Amino acid sequence: MPAGYCASLADVILVSGPMAGAEPDIARVREAKESVGDLAPVLVNTGAKAGNVAVFLAASDGVIVGSDLKADGGTWNPVDPERVKRFLEAAGRA
Repeated sequence: MPAGYCASLADVILVSGPMAGAEPDIARVREAKESVGDLAPVLVNTGAKAGNVAVFLAASDGVIVGSDLKADGGTWNPVDPERVKRFLEAAGRA
């Protein structure tokens, strides 16, 4: 290995809730981030919503968001511009 090279075992660590759209336990997100440190980014993979994104961003390196941006919060529904605006505003305040 070249000098100064640091190999990581993962490109990213995803922390998910018990099912699609369900938020993970924030303690698990913090545990993952503390365990991994700077070796790989830790992202919340399910359950990020306008109402909780600040908490998740404080404990992780980012979030993956889907259904909260959709009309009525439905996975297969079209994107709702007002929901996107609300989410981005909440994330921006975080």
